[in-house]
Amino acid sequence: MTVGLGAALGILGVHAVMDVQKKRVNLILMGICLAAGVIWQVFGQKTDVGEILLSCLPGALLLAMAYLTEQKIGYGDGWIVVTAGVWTGTWDVFLILTGGMLVCAVCSGVLLALKKVRREDSLPFIPFLFVGCIGRILL
Repeated sequence: MTVGLGAALGILGVHAVMDVQKKRVNLILMGICLAAGVIWQVFGQKTDVGEILLSCLPGALLLAMAYLTEQKIGYGDGWIVVTAGVWTGTWDVFLILTGGMLVCAVCSGVLLALKKVRREDSLPFIPFLFVGCIGRILL
């Protein structure tokens, strides 16, 4: 496991707990994690700025979706994906996001079939991203 994946796992784990408990994320903590990731990439890994910006693209797309759907997808979910992307890179963040979406879709389908949730209900998404990160690490 790389330093970036380990950091992303920790960040997602902490924010997953917050997302489940409070249905919110701490934007100050996330901002600190994002800044630390940028500093680590630029000075520690010598990653070029274009690659860092590319790794933010999946999160930026989620932020755009949050705006377009009037926050059916939360802004916090977008920012956490931006942060994870900075730490892990473009390829890994796509794998984490895809894995999280697949697990979320399966769990949502099961919960709907069991009538534990309704179509109008919302589920915290960051725990699914955490599971997606675990899946990426195990690959």
